[in-house]
Amino acid sequence: MKLKVASGTDTGLKRKINEDAYLVREDLGLFIVADGMGGHRAGEVASRMVVDTISECWTRLKTKSEPFLIRPVLKNISEKAKNLVNFVYIANKVVHEAQKNPEYFQMGSTVSVIATEKEIMWLVNVGDSPVYQLSNGRMTLISEVHSIAAEQRRMGIDNSFGSSNPLMKNILTRVIGINDTVDVYVKKIVPEAGDMILICSDGLVNYLPEKAIRSILANLTISLEEKVKALIDEANNGGGGDNITVILIEILKEIIFKKFLNKFKS
Repeated sequence: MKLKVASGTDTGLKRKINEDAYLVREDLGLFIVADGMGGHRAGEVASRMVVDTISECWTRLKTKSEPFLIRPVLKNISEKAKNLVNFVYIANKVVHEAQKNPEYFQMGSTVSVIATEKEIMWLVNVGDSPVYQLSNGRMTLISEVHSIAAEQRRMGIDNSFGSSNPLMKNILTRVIGINDTVDVYVKKIVPEAGDMILICSDGLVNYLPEKAIRSILANLTISLEEKVKALIDEANNGGGGDNITVILIEILKEIIFKKFLNKFKS
């Protein structure tokens, strides 16, 4: 699978600290966004722990054949995907154990991960850092949001009040590190050439409507890097009340990839 990737992060207009952390490792086929929470810079610590732990485990997997299964994964997914799920479990334990330090009490983080495996991708997420797929002009949320309002919608409960209530919308039902175990959402993605995958923190979607996001992603006159900048700038223009992190992955057509490679070599 041939990819082109652009990314960026911004503290926003209202926050003093950027508690988002992200990772782009094209060589490993690994892309992560984590949004930390907790006072006294604890959120910043939690998100970085999550990203570093998953990255370190994934790197070790590249050099060792044995699995990293600390907990059975009862899902019909590949061994590589099962390892990825377990790396999230490990990250959860690392953050949870760190809470023994009073400075880090009740710190936590979301996490959304995309990992490539031949011609497919695996999505694993906990929390509300959304992942979208743009395909044939249509943008679809492919991650699972773990908030009270979203859980109620999935159960068919009338949550018209919760949908418009920021408190209900922002209370998460799954978070990395708060408990000693965590349930994760896993999804297999089979992207087509020309598709885009957007991984972001909720600081983007809370201040920029999905329609505006889709419009920027679908704009053929600007580069991938310019799209990332436009997304961050427009979220700040919309209020910028939170940290904003964006990873944008484009699945290249073979002929486009060759042109991109030749341009890079020159």
